[in-house]
Amino acid sequence: MFRLAVCSRARLSTSISARAPIRCYATEPAAATINSRLKSDLKTAMKAKEKARLQVIKSVLSDILYAEKNAASSTSFSRDSDADVATVIQRAIKQRRDSIEKYTAGGREDLAQAEAQEIEVLSGYLPEQLSADQIEARVKLVIQELGASGIKAMGAVMKAVDISAAQAPKSKVAEAVKRLLSA
Repeated sequence: MFRLAVCSRARLSTSISARAPIRCYATEPAAATINSRLKSDLKTAMKAKEKARLQVIKSVLSDILYAEKNAASSTSFSRDSDADVATVIQRAIKQRRDSIEKYTAGGREDLAQAEAQEIEVLSGYLPEQLSADQIEARVKLVIQELGASGIKAMGAVMKAVDISAAQAPKSKVAEAVKRLLSA
């Protein structure tokens, strides 16, 4: 978990220094992936007996495992890739938002509140999301660089936009591209 360890011999006396143990200490913790944070929080939630949080974390870890083993997927998925894991979490959040709408329409506010709490837990694992204005600013810059115009250039613009799936859902980026190209 640590990137760099600094080691030095303990300075006691000249006769003992050759046999003195080497002391190592970490200078900077390594950046934890979303998946490793989920696994450590799973253990914490188990120990604290937080059933709701535990259920959400288990669900997301299951989704991650499914995405990794899914043979029908043409793209490679890595549980160590924050962008891939963030995509799975964003999909889970979207499913819960849809459930909230259906529960609210059906008059089940208690279930809607439970889903909202699950969204809060899941949102804590996503990196900071770009706002609509930030997405639009990056897309405008790419459109100007490419000199793109018209909706036919959408594919080229989407390839050139440097926004990872962890920063913003691709659907929001596509909406911004479509809106700016058609304007």
